[in-house]
Amino acid sequence: MKIKEMKDNPVQNSTPVYVPDRDVLGQIKSNRISVIKRFKEKSLIVPDLKVTYAGLGKRTIAKLIDLAIVIILLLILEKILFNVNHTNNGLIIYRLLIAIFTWIFYNWVFDTSRYQATIGKMILKLKIIDLYGKRMSVLRSLLRCITTIISILPIGLGIWHITTDPKKRSWHDLISGTYVIIS
Repeated sequence: MKIKEMKDNPVQNSTPVYVPDRDVLGQIKSNRISVIKRFKEKSLIVPDLKVTYAGLGKRTIAKLIDLAIVIILLLILEKILFNVNHTNNGLIIYRLLIAIFTWIFYNWVFDTSRYQATIGKMILKLKIIDLYGKRMSVLRSLLRCITTIISILPIGLGIWHITTDPKKRSWHDLISGTYVIIS
């Protein structure tokens, strides 16, 4: 008779939806995913692209070409804005800020263009793509430009990561979800 009653009135062993899951210490479990788990899960979802990734040598040469172009632009701006007075120490911070913003603007504009590359990358036939092989968005490009500082600051370890990564990605590529490929 007890078996028949249990079939008619099944007892629910699971907790109701409105009661949150708790861990061993009785704390409510968080539904959020950590950044590391997100990277791991995202890498599983991302398709395997059939492209040739650009190595450290070509990328360095492209950056040197871009640096020369930006320095020439800055010298022209220096001549126009500051009338080339190198003895005035009060303008050093302004010059530094202009140099940083010019570098970020240069990379941001060219990387999101239809060529998907700066002038240095175009000369060496390199392109920047997102995780799905498409042109990266404006926000992703801005994130990539700003997080380049993270790759450079610890003695350039983020840049040297290109030599050990199978897809030749630096830290700012990993953070922004981009690849540099040979087109």
